[in-house]
Amino acid sequence: MKKIVFVQGSPRKHGNTRAVTALAVESARRCGAEVTEIDATELEFKVPGCLGCQKCQKSEEFACVIGDSVGKAVATLPVYDVIVLSTPIYWWSYSAQLKIFIDRIYSLNKFSESGKHRSLLAGKKLALVATGGGPVENNLELLEHQWKNPADMLGCSFSSCLFPNVTVEAGRLVDDPAVAAKAEEFGKSLAV
Repeated sequence: MKKIVFVQGSPRKHGNTRAVTALAVESARRCGAEVTEIDATELEFKVPGCLGCQKCQKSEEFACVIGDSVGKAVATLPVYDVIVLSTPIYWWSYSAQLKIFIDRIYSLNKFSESGKHRSLLAGKKLALVATGGGPVENNLELLEHQWKNPADMLGCSFSSCLFPNVTVEAGRLVDDPAVAAKAEEFGKSLAV
């Protein structure tokens, strides 16, 4: 049984990103995966993002030394087989709430001066569910590369499920049968 975590990054609790992600979550569960959700928008933090203090690199521990709920949630990621980020695209990137979480993932890696790299995420699958009001080209693909590039560096596999040109009312995207089927198929693909 695969262990999957979906990290919710949409500040809109009843928006389209959460609606399509909910379908993917339920589909993965139906396929036998153990699914956990982390809501990055509700995590308390002492500082937004990473301070760049490098204390995580000087320590033998693979953890953020800040020790707030963001750091504690990030520290759980190595127990999962699949790590899925779920976000709308905001200004060609992740939501700010999700970016705070992503920046702390640095603490799960060790970089040496000789260029050697160790990561607790190596060999995992990184995935992305994203919605956007514009096209894939020069829009959602930019967001996709922001998660695929680290996946490549870490030796992780990668997959994404992108929903471009979303113009429907919040939460109504899943009323389209083709959209619902795409989200459910993506959840299934993560579980198998």
